[in-house]
Amino acid sequence: MKIYISLLLTLTLWSQCVAAEHYNTDSVLKVLDNVIDSTSYYEDMMHAKLSKHLIAYESTADVAVKYHEAHRLVIYYRKFRVDSAVYFARQQVKYGNIIGNGDTIALAKMSEADVLKRLGRFRDAVNILNSIPHTDFVKTNTYYYDIYLSSLNSMVNNCIGDEERNQIKALRKCYRDTVIMLNHHNGSVKLMCQAETLKENGKYDEALELLMQCKKKYYNDIINNAVFWAVLGEVYRFMGNTEGAKYCYGMSAIIDKRQCNKTYTSLQNLAALLFDEGDTDHAYRYISLSMSDIREANAFSRLALVGEYLPIITTAYEKKQQAVASRRTSFIIISSLAAIVMATLLVLLVRRTKKLTDLRLKLADNNNQLKTLNSALNNMNKALEESNIIKEVYIGQLFNLCSNYIGQHENYRTSLMTKVKSGKIKDVEKMLNQSTSNSQLKELFKNFDRVFLEIFPNFIDNFNSLLRPEEQLQPKSGELLSPELRIYALVRLGINDSTKIAEFLHYSVQTVYNYRQKTRNKAIVSRDEFIERVKSI
Repeated sequence: MKIYISLLLTLTLWSQCVAAEHYNTDSVLKVLDNVIDSTSYYEDMMHAKLSKHLIAYESTADVAVKYHEAHRLVIYYRKFRVDSAVYFARQQVKYGNIIGNGDTIALAKMSEADVLKRLGRFRDAVNILNSIPHTDFVKTNTYYYDIYLSSLNSMVNNCIGDEERNQIKALRKCYRDTVIMLNHHNGSVKLMCQAETLKENGKYDEALELLMQCKKKYYNDIINNAVFWAVLGEVYRFMGNTEGAKYCYGMSAIIDKRQCNKTYTSLQNLAALLFDEGDTDHAYRYISLSMSDIREANAFSRLALVGEYLPIITTAYEKKQQAVASRRTSFIIISSLAAIVMATLLVLLVRRTKKLTDLRLKLADNNNQLKTLNSALNNMNKALEESNIIKEVYIGQLFNLCSNYIGQHENYRTSLMTKVKSGKIKDVEKMLNQSTSNSQLKELFKNFDRVFLEIFPNFIDNFNSLLRPEEQLQPKSGELLSPELRIYALVRLGINDSTKIAEFLHYSVQTVYNYRQKTRNKAIVSRDEFIERVKSI
C-alpha cells in the first residue's frame, strides 16, 4: 500500500512541477519519507534485475556474452554496490582483452574508470581514461567524457593548492565544452552542461533560466534525472531560495532512492538545509541514512561529505532528544503529582461514597422499619375499625335485646299483678312454675349468630379452610352456627378464655374445652397457628 501511495504522490508532484516555480516542500518530504520507508521494495526489484544478469553471466561460456553481461552488471552495481561493480568492471576488461577489439577494450576501461572514481580514486580513474587510445569511438563517446568530467569535478573539490585547482578547472571546462558539442542533438544534456558552466561562474540567474527551459521543453528527459534536480537545487541554494533548493534536492533524492542509487549527494544537501532550519528529526534521519547507504555501497568518495555534517546533526539531535527526555521527565513528574492528587481524591471519594452507602443502608433500614410500623399501624387501625364496627353493632343489638327483655318482663309483671288482683292465684302459680330460660337462651344465640355473620359473612368458609376437608363443620338445619363455630366466633371477637366462653354460652368449662380440643385436632395447622389464624379471619 505504501508503494502505491508513494507512486501516486510522486506522479502528483511531477505533474505539478512541470512549469511551477513555487514548490510545496512539505509534499516532497512526505513523498521522500514514503519512498524511504519502501526501500526494501525497490531493492527487491534491483536484486531481481541483478539476479537475471548474474544467472546469464554465470551460465554461459561465451566470452562475448560474459563481456556484455559484465558491463550490464557494472551499470547496475556502480551506484548500488561499488565493490561488486569493481569486480565486474575488471571482468569486463578481462573478457575485452580476450575479444581483442579496440572499442571493446576501451569501453571496458571506461567501466573500470567509472567504478574507481566512485571509490574515490579519481586520479586512477583519470589515468585509466588517459591510457585509452583516442579512436573515433572514444572521441564520440559521451560516456567517456561524462566519467572524465565527473572525475575532474571531484578532483577540484579535493585539490590542496590553488594552482592545481585552476589547472583542473580549465581542463574541466574543455571537457564540458566537448560534452556540449557531442550532445548537440540531446537538448536536455546540452542545456544542463551550459547551466553547470554558468553556475560555476556565478551566473545563477542565467543558469536558472536555462534549467527552467530544459524542464519545460524536455520534461520527459529530466523527470527521472536525479542529476538535473540536484543541479537545479544547487542553483536555488546559491540564489538563497531555500524552499526551491529543498524541493529540488528532495526530488533528486526520491529518484535516487527509487533507482537504488546509494552514491548520491542530494539527500545529504537536503539534510544540511533542514538542519539549518531546525528540523533536526528529518536532518538526522537523512544524514544517518546517507551514511548507511555509503557504507553499504562502499562509495568511499562520499564519506567525507557526509562526515562534515554527521557530527553537527548528531549533536543537535542528541540535544533535542535530551530536551525531549527533559520534557518527558517533567511530564512524568507532573503526571505523578496528578496521579497522587487523583489518588487522594479517589480515597476521599471512596470514603464519602462509603459514608453515603452507610447512610443509604441506614435509611433503607429505617424505611423498612417504617414500613413494618406502618403495616402494624394499618393492622391496628383495621383491628380498631373492626372493633368499632363490632362494638357499634353489638351495642345496638344489646340495647334492642335489653329493651325487649325489659318489655317482656314488664308484660310478665303486669300479667302477674292482674291475676293477683283478680284472685287467680292458681294461674299465678302456674305461670311461675313455667320456665322461659331455654327459649330465651335460644333466642340469644340466634341473635348472636345473626349479628356475628353480618359482621363476618365468610367466617364459616374461612374457618373450614383451616380444617381437613373431611372434618369441616356445618351448622344443623335451622341454625346459623354450630356450638363449635359459636365458640370460635367468640374467639374471633377476642374472647379466648374458656371460662368466659362457658359463662356466655351457659356451657360447662369442660364442655367448652372438649369442643375446642376436638376442633383443633381437625386443623391442618399447628395449635398456636390455628388460634392466630382464627383471630385474623
